[in-house]
Amino acid sequence: MKNFSEDRTVNDLISNAFDKIKTIVDTQTIVGERLDLSDGTVIIPISKVTVGYVVGGGEYADLSARRVANHYPLSGGSGGGMSVTPVGFLIEKDGDVTFVNVENKTLYQTVLNMFNTFLNAMQKETEEKDEK
Repeated sequence: MKNFSEDRTVNDLISNAFDKIKTIVDTQTIVGERLDLSDGTVIIPISKVTVGYVVGGGEYADLSARRVANHYPLSGGSGGGMSVTPVGFLIEKDGDVTFVNVENKTLYQTVLNMFNTFLNAMQKETEEKDEK
C-alpha cells in the first residue's frame, strides 16, 4: 500500500478543487435563461459569481526521519465558498435593449426604476397609437 504523500501533492489538491468549481460555474449561472413574455418582450437575468478559495499544505516529519526518508507525510487542507448575486436584467422589446440594474440598490430604487421603464414603454405605445 502506498503512502498518502506518494499519491497526493498540494498541486493535486488545488487542481482537483478547481476542476470541481468548473463543473458548478458555467455561462448559464451568469447569464440566465431568457423569459419570453406574451407581448414579445424578452427578459434575461444577469448575475455576478464570486468564488473564494484557499488551500495550504506541507510535509512534516521529525529530524531523524528526514535523514532517512526521501519523502515526508503530506498534511493539507482546503476550503472555499461561492456566491451568486443578481446584478440586473436585460430587457429587449421591439428591438430596443435596456439594462435594469438592481445591484447595490434598495428595493425602493429598484421598483422606481422598473416603474420608470414601464411608464416609458406605455408612453411609447401611446405615441405609436396616436401616429396611426
